[in-house]
Amino acid sequence: MASHASSPGSHTIPASGASSRVRRRVAWSGRERLGLLRVRDDVLVLHAMRWPDEIRDPTALLPPPAEVSEEEIAGALALMDTLTVDTLEGPEFTDRYTEALAEIIEAKREDKPLPAVEEPEQPAPVLDLMAALQESVSKAKASRGDAGPADVHELPKKKTAAQKPPAKQTGAKKTAGRRPRSP
Repeated sequence: MASHASSPGSHTIPASGASSRVRRRVAWSGRERLGLLRVRDDVLVLHAMRWPDEIRDPTALLPPPAEVSEEEIAGALALMDTLTVDTLEGPEFTDRYTEALAEIIEAKREDKPLPAVEEPEQPAPVLDLMAALQESVSKAKASRGDAGPADVHELPKKKTAAQKPPAKQTGAKKTAGRRPRSP
């Protein structure tokens, strides 16, 4: 393993530390990108930046304005209160992915077999979406008192505009040919 002093970044880190920021173009994922190279705790850190054409106008993402009643606001606040927790501790707030990845890396580093994958205790129930949809439609019809099939009516035929004769074509214009290249 190479020592820190002989690594390619050993000269870059002190030089970058003297400057607050270094902007670089970086080839990354098959594209040229902008990057901000900084030193943080003796480690080079690359912040990916965006080109101006990659930045979207955030106003295009805003939902259309809507009037909200006080009752709707109170309902939304009540819902938020029921979903809020006081502490972010416990097994549901553990990063199991990172822990499993660390176990795999450690097993590969020590040439040990990979850890066994935990099977779920009980498989999740498979929902029949069509049955759920049909049940929902039936309930909606029953609540409206609309139990029979829908009436089907034919749409009126569209009126067609009188066909215009095609425009007359004029003779094709003769275009000048290419001149040969001079030797």
